[in-house]
Amino acid sequence: MKAILIDYLSPSGHIPIINFYIRNLEKNFDFILLNHNIKKKINKKKKVKYFHLKKNFITRIIQLAKLFSHFKNKKIKKIIMLSYEPYVLFILGLIIDLDYFKIFIFEHDTLNSKKKFKLLSINFLSKKIIHLVYNKNSKKLLNRTFKRKAIFTNHPIIKMENNQSKSKPKKIILIPTRHHFKRDLIENFIKQNRNFNFYILSKKSNIKKRLFGNFKNVKLFEFIKEKDIEKIVAIYLPIDDEVYKYRVSAWLYKGIAYNKKIFMDYNNLYKFEKKRFPNNISLNTRKKINLEDLIIKKKINIYKYNLQLISDLNNSVFK
Repeated sequence: MKAILIDYLSPSGHIPIINFYIRNLEKNFDFILLNHNIKKKINKKKKVKYFHLKKNFITRIIQLAKLFSHFKNKKIKKIIMLSYEPYVLFILGLIIDLDYFKIFIFEHDTLNSKKKFKLLSINFLSKKIIHLVYNKNSKKLLNRTFKRKAIFTNHPIIKMENNQSKSKPKKIILIPTRHHFKRDLIENFIKQNRNFNFYILSKKSNIKKRLFGNFKNVKLFEFIKEKDIEKIVAIYLPIDDEVYKYRVSAWLYKGIAYNKKIFMDYNNLYKFEKKRFPNNISLNTRKKINLEDLIIKKKINIYKYNLQLISDLNNSVFK
């Protein structure tokens, strides 16, 4: 059966994971189709092709309809989508008979109860579409509430080996925020750990507002280089439990890749990930953290973990 891998959105934050799947699953596809915007950051492979996605909603629908019609004419049956928009896929299904294909879609932030239109749209997608999820709660939601088929798959653990720093870690804790975080959790965490310095990843607008400017041991950054992750001693994830009930945190897996201790508050994501990575993940007990608390006794075998991940995908998607 002919198969393709497509990511028409190709978010810049997903570039490492896109490269991971291309590198490890390329042999399963006749070709791989990505958004032209990320071309310079993707591993060069003969099977990778690019297209320009239109910004206008209607034009985008027409563009995707032509694309799927082309797939059908080429007798391509299996389509794996690394990201998608539920309402776009729903409208596309009204134009094209998507039941002709065997479609697998990866869930990232699509099962967000705060984005009710997206969530509602999923209920109207073809029941033949199979969801690939990184979180067991997501699988339960899709199976029980939406009566849809979902397959659990591990999220890749990716480390950029070429950017390793030889310097020893400093007493710096990284706090990635971006869009979904609780400010009071961050402020309380900083207050209880004044013996550390903090790097907070933040949107440009929050940097301009000098968010957390009342703390002398805090610096705000829009980006952090891979080599600088080596310099930190831990990561704190002040996540919004409602947003992360049905998704995972990419920064959690980044922390594990660099063998860092990850502090979390007691929430759904903590309960799920603590069972899987007990040595890397610690509960924020709202007490002062000591350097001894940051020692990880047993390191994750990343190679073995990713190898099993690919094996499981081959058995569930490409069998």
